[in-house]
Amino acid sequence: MISLIKSSSLMGIDAVDVIVEVDASPGLPGEQIVGLPDTVVRESKSRIKSAIKNSGFSYPVKFYTINLAPAGLPKEGPFFDLPIAVGLLESTDQLKTKEHDLFVGELSLTGAIKGIRGMICIGNMAKKKGYKRLFFPKDNEDESHFITDLELIPLSHLNEIREKINQKGQVYTQLSPSLFKGPSSQHDLVLSQVKGQFMAKRALKIAAAGKHNILLVGPPGSGKTMLLKRLPSLLPVMEIEEALTTFKLQSISKKQGVASSFSFQRPFRSPHHSISYAGMVGGGSHPMPGEISLAHNGVLFLDELPEFPRKIIELLRQPLEEKRVMISRVNFSIEYPANVLLACSMNPCPCGYFGDQKQKCQCHISQIKNYWKRISGPILDRLDLIIQVPRLRAEDFTGERQSDTVLADKDKQDIEAICQARGVQYERYSQPLCNGDVDMHVLEKKETLTPEIYQFLGSAVEKGQLTGRSKDKVVKVARTIADLDHQKCIRFQDILEAFQYRMVPKIQDAF
Repeated sequence: MISLIKSSSLMGIDAVDVIVEVDASPGLPGEQIVGLPDTVVRESKSRIKSAIKNSGFSYPVKFYTINLAPAGLPKEGPFFDLPIAVGLLESTDQLKTKEHDLFVGELSLTGAIKGIRGMICIGNMAKKKGYKRLFFPKDNEDESHFITDLELIPLSHLNEIREKINQKGQVYTQLSPSLFKGPSSQHDLVLSQVKGQFMAKRALKIAAAGKHNILLVGPPGSGKTMLLKRLPSLLPVMEIEEALTTFKLQSISKKQGVASSFSFQRPFRSPHHSISYAGMVGGGSHPMPGEISLAHNGVLFLDELPEFPRKIIELLRQPLEEKRVMISRVNFSIEYPANVLLACSMNPCPCGYFGDQKQKCQCHISQIKNYWKRISGPILDRLDLIIQVPRLRAEDFTGERQSDTVLADKDKQDIEAICQARGVQYERYSQPLCNGDVDMHVLEKKETLTPEIYQFLGSAVEKGQLTGRSKDKVVKVARTIADLDHQKCIRFQDILEAFQYRMVPKIQDAF
């Protein structure tokens, strides 16, 4: 007898349906799994046999052929343990499933059903494909609350399947407000904790308001890392759709340290400079999202940017432009979203003191040039704000200390101003887009620049101070500055402020 059981596997951020065909025929006892299974799937036959026996079912002596269709799609992960077990039981007349049932789950030797990754993706696919019931691990019950219009039947053990196979499951017709713990933004690291560095603080607020990529350049101990780690405290919480997309990416990831619970807080990823190509962009034999996708809708922080391998830095070009990552293999391609705010820091030279007024630089000019050559011009061109962070001064520490209440009010005012600026941008583009995200031709339709501004920008391009791309960056940053100042049009002073944030301080003069 042949049984057909519906299941699912992950392909990028989406799920695909897989049909598990089980044929139980007379012959020497054994099991064979076909259909491009990986090692985890091939090893499942031993787990499944033990799980069936330990769950009160019989395991008849037959030869079982298990086909995972479509045959050309690689199958990976423990998703198929439960559907294969159900297929074996149905092929031996111990169970009867319904046509529109879908099964996913990993089995232990005792028959206990363990959680899987990507539960939301699988549930959304099942709903679109017209499945009626979804049998899944009870460990994934929290994630199942985000799946609507589908009968959900959680299982903690394989021996429950006989009882629940004829039951109706829980159906959520809409997302419950209780799922969303309230879009609050509570951060331990806030901008008011930083002494001095007023220009860098201003630049961070602009970056947060318009979603502009930012690079801080300064000597050791000037506060670059400290400042950028406080950038998330300035970002508005995510919209529901943004939060769900981010949660999907996190739910399919195998990486340690990835959040496993739903949150409106924007992700903040800070990979070490020893990270591999696949670790940053994603990949592997069964492609998984990399750091740049796990930071989707949040911040990707690269501390000490020149210490990253050049090929790692260069691979950021496409994601920064297209807001996505495409991973291609011989038989398939996978796309992951990668809409991030890139925040970087670096020293001005290998020793860190080039241009410092107090400590002499020990580097030869060739060392400084080679240090900056680790970051190509096209990457610098994709950074909207390049800010010099100077050494701290004595007066930064000797001023009168403000109360915690006053500092908290300042932080609250900053985030309110940034939220208002983003609201203006969303209204301007009729969708949740920031100035840093839009194409220049879209902004030009909404904005008319004065002849004085055109002349200034054209002169800067002609002198080599700006490129065509960085000129557009200046205009976008100026638009964000105007939004923060509640101005309907870009003023010449906004262009001048944005232009000073594009200069690589003092370094270019040395070349």
